[in-house]
Amino acid sequence: MQKLSYKIILFCLLFPLSVSALDTEYRLSLRSGLIMPDGKVDAMLDQKGKWVGPALSGEFAVSFKPNWQSLREWNDARIGVALSYWKLDMTRSGEKDLLGHAIAPYVFVDVPFYKSEHFEVGVRPGIGCSFITKTYFNTATPEQLYNVLQAPNINQSVGSVFNYYFPEAMYFNFPIRSGWTVGLALGWYHMSNGSIMQPNSGYNIFCGELNVKYRPEDDAETTGKEGTPHTTKEYSLETLRKHHCEIEFAVSGAPRQVYYKDKQTFFCSEFQAAAYWRAHRIFRLGGGVDVMYDGAYYDRPTQFGKTYLSGATQADCWRVGVSVQPEFVMGHFTAGFHFGVYLYDPVKNREVSKDDASAHADLWQNGNLANKGIFYPYDLIKAGSAGYPDGWLYTQIALRYRFPHHLFVQGIMKAHLTKVEFVAVGLGAYL
Repeated sequence: MQKLSYKIILFCLLFPLSVSALDTEYRLSLRSGLIMPDGKVDAMLDQKGKWVGPALSGEFAVSFKPNWQSLREWNDARIGVALSYWKLDMTRSGEKDLLGHAIAPYVFVDVPFYKSEHFEVGVRPGIGCSFITKTYFNTATPEQLYNVLQAPNINQSVGSVFNYYFPEAMYFNFPIRSGWTVGLALGWYHMSNGSIMQPNSGYNIFCGELNVKYRPEDDAETTGKEGTPHTTKEYSLETLRKHHCEIEFAVSGAPRQVYYKDKQTFFCSEFQAAAYWRAHRIFRLGGGVDVMYDGAYYDRPTQFGKTYLSGATQADCWRVGVSVQPEFVMGHFTAGFHFGVYLYDPVKNREVSKDDASAHADLWQNGNLANKGIFYPYDLIKAGSAGYPDGWLYTQIALRYRFPHHLFVQGIMKAHLTKVEFVAVGLGAYL
């Protein structure tokens, strides 16, 4: 893993040299923000219920605009790579610096909404990985491991050095002279390992950003060098809706952990069938059926109760739901945000009551069922965390790339709001 991280970082640093012949843009950014409280990161820093911060970040990025039709369809969007450094905890120092530092290489798409001579506004979504220095396993002593999670010198939020990284920002740029632009941005930045290793509440950081950008091509135009004006191709309605209806089938799988003390890894998988209406070349709206298997939800011997459902069988590991699936399209790549409701969910009748201690004990000792309907009240914050199976709502992020012969690869992140249940990869077919 360490060798892989070095290769990724080296790629981000050397990548600008390989794209110098394209319409390149260099950006240097400084960020400051707060980490959202989740009951762990705020508690271990003695700030229970308060936002943790400031978290500081510096970033170097390079973006470019190849002559791709898919980018022109997104208002002349740009693609790029970036390397971020994070100082996650400025509230303490020395040996009590529990959150540590992070290095985060990632790829992004810069999509402008509006552009004029002196003002630009747009969004900058990305995906990558982050390598965090302080984790549960390197901040706890051997005597503390799997023993006292609340010890004051242990990082309770991160269980692995490798984590996924989701940087999403909205920016406001102000060109000031030939080639130079200053900008502001507001963003959400998430780091977690997708429940591959517990503990895994991760970090959700909300930041403000100040940046400066430089485009050599703009500077060259003012000195009299020749340039080729860019034109956007017009598409007829027939071309825009070339694929009016699309049908897809996919299967994915992944490991996940539920509770750090159990030290058990379970297999999860999902089968998806969906139909989409292609409203535009850059957007499609769909709906589908999701059949999910989660190996954590059955009755088995375990030392701790957090991954134990009394009386549950292998049949209770299956769930079926329906979801609405809006997706954005960029060439052969799609990014979807799915919102679903469980129609078949045997686990929900074994969920622990969050507020009634007597009901909690009765459920775990006797395995009584609650007989809940499709929609019922539950704790939105705790849903999906250790000992609390999801409620009726589930969400997913799906990233897909199409190949010839009607095949595609995909990565999905199944979650409940900010609580990630698992991250899986898979294969699919489209019609």
